Amino acid sequence: MRASTFTLVISAILLPFAAAVPAARAPTDRVLTPGGFRAASNITVIPTGGSLAHVGSEIHVFDSTGKVVSKHAATRQPTKTTPVAPEETGWVADANWFNNGVPIGSFKTTWSVPAVPASWVGQTIFLFNSIEPGTFDAIMQPVLQYGGSAAGGGQFWSVATWYLYGDNTFFTTPVQVGVGQVLNGIVELVGTGAGNTFNYNSQFTNIGGTALTVVGGEELKWATLTLESYGVTGPSTYPAGSTVFSQTNLELSDGTFPSITWSTLSDPADGISTTVNTGGSTAAVITITY
Repeated sequence: MRASTFTLVISAILLPFAAAVPAARAPTDRVLTPGGFRAASNITVIPTGGSLAHVGSEIHVFDSTGKVVSKHAATRQPTKTTPVAPEETGWVADANWFNNGVPIGSFKTTWSVPAVPASWVGQTIFLFNSIEPGTFDAIMQPVLQYGGSAAGGGQFWSVATWYLYGDNTFFTTPVQVGVGQVLNGIVELVGTGAGNTFNYNSQFTNIGGTALTVVGGEELKWATLTLESYGVTGPSTYPAGSTVFSQTNLELSDGTFPSITWSTLSDPADGISTTVNTGGSTAAVITITY
C-alpha cells in the first residue's frame, strides 16, 4: 500500500491513540492524556533530568543520576479503532506523513502559544508534533496543553514531553507558558542499539525541563502535526484564529531530506481545517484553523 493511501486510512479510520469519549464520560479509573483516557495506575512523571529505557519486557525509569527509580511492564495494546466524534474528543485535525525508507533522524517545527479560548467549559486542547512507530502502539511528542490532564493543568497553557507505550504513560513535569510564546518542538533519533532498537530524544528546545530520552524503543515512522481536543462544545471553546506550524523540517538519519506529500485530516463540519501552505520536508508550513 502506498504511504499516502496508508496514512489517509490510518487518519480517517484508526486514529491512533484517539479515544471517542467526551470528558464528562471518562471512566473514574482512567485519566486524560494526549493519547486519550488511559489507566490512572500506569501514569508516571519522569524525574527532572530523568530518562526511560526499554529493557526486555519492561520500561525502566531513571533519575538524573542514572539510578532506576521504577520499572513498568511494557505490554503493547491494540491500535484504537473508534472514530473521533467531532467537537467531543480525539484527533480532529492533523497533517501526517508515513516513512517507509531510511529512518527519520529528526522532526522539528515551530509554533506560537494561541490565545486562551473565549469560553471555559472544562475542555482540554493538545497541540503537538509527534512520531509513532509503524505498529502505532507508542507515541513520542512535545505537547502544548490547555485545560486539565493527568499532568495537571487548568485555564492556562503549559508544555511537557510525553511518551506513551502500550498502556504506559510517561511525561515530564509541565512548564506553564504564555500566550504568544514561541515553541520549538523536536523528536530526534540520538542513537541505535542491539536488536534493531532506536534511541530518541524529544523536547521543546527553547524551554528547560522538557527533555525526555527513551532508549531501546521501536523505530518511529509516522510523523504528525496535530490538534487533539476533549470536552469542547463549540467554536468559542477553541482558541480564535489558527495555529501555524512553520519551519517544519523532517530530516532522515543519513542527512537527506525526503520528498514529502503531507496527508491531512480536518473537521469541516465544525469549521476546523488543516492546510498545507508549503509542502515538503524543509521549511514546510502547515496551518490548523479553528
